[in-house]
Amino acid sequence: MQNAIGEELNGAQAELMECYGTLARVLTDQREDLAPFEERNALKALGALWQVANGLDMDPGQVYHLGA
Repeated sequence: MQNAIGEELNGAQAELMECYGTLARVLTDQREDLAPFEERNALKALGALWQVANGLDMDPGQVYHLGA
């Protein structure tokens, strides 16, 4: 997996990006299945992983539409 400037991510970084993608998909596609505390905590976790993605130059876009 490469970042926005063409650098290859190492295994740990790529796994973090997979976590970010999975969490974003859950909040987009299955949010109604989450309890309120699960939704709030997932949004907090997404915000933290967004910071990771941004720091890795992955161009994560914005997540305001998800409430983060």
